Amino acid sequence: MRTRLSYRPQDEHLASSLSTLLRHIGANVVRDTDTPCSDSSDDDAIVLLWSAAAKAAWGETQANIGLPSRLTGTATSRLVLVRLDDTPLPPSLSGVRRIRLANSKEPMAEGTAAMIVHMGPAAGPVPAVRGHYSEHTMVISDFSRLGLFASCPRCGVSSERLRPYITVDHLEDRALRLVICGACGWQDACDL
Repeated sequence: MRTRLSYRPQDEHLASSLSTLLRHIGANVVRDTDTPCSDSSDDDAIVLLWSAAAKAAWGETQANIGLPSRLTGTATSRLVLVRLDDTPLPPSLSGVRRIRLANSKEPMAEGTAAMIVHMGPAAGPVPAVRGHYSEHTMVISDFSRLGLFASCPRCGVSSERLRPYITVDHLEDRALRLVICGACGWQDACDL
């Protein structure tokens, strides 16, 4: 699968990490720091790393030439958005399936790369995803070692309502990484 990884130079570290993971699972990755989603009709999938830097470049593209031609019609089905932070999405991208990194300072899980391939046009096997996942799921959240979440396993709200948290259990002298649901309070943890 030929995958165009579109990102801004400010996001090079995360792009490099994701590129390595995608290659590890067999994708032919083309890295692109030009205009967001610059034209290439040979791509099977386009992965757009979304951040404050990408939003600024997206705004410039929109102002100069309108919505990139790659994203009109059926091309949006080939776009997978990876949110690196909480930078708001423009209306033109609000309906695109996406993966949200709960903490961009944490290493990405290999499951993130597998989910990108699955969400793109080359539907492969679905990696282990916690919560209620279907082909209509819009957002998958990567909580590193705690795994990928489509929704809260208890109440079913979107994974956008799940948040990472780090704490110390002083009684057992251990540092913990948690994922907590903002709707029902459900949580899960692993050692840090």
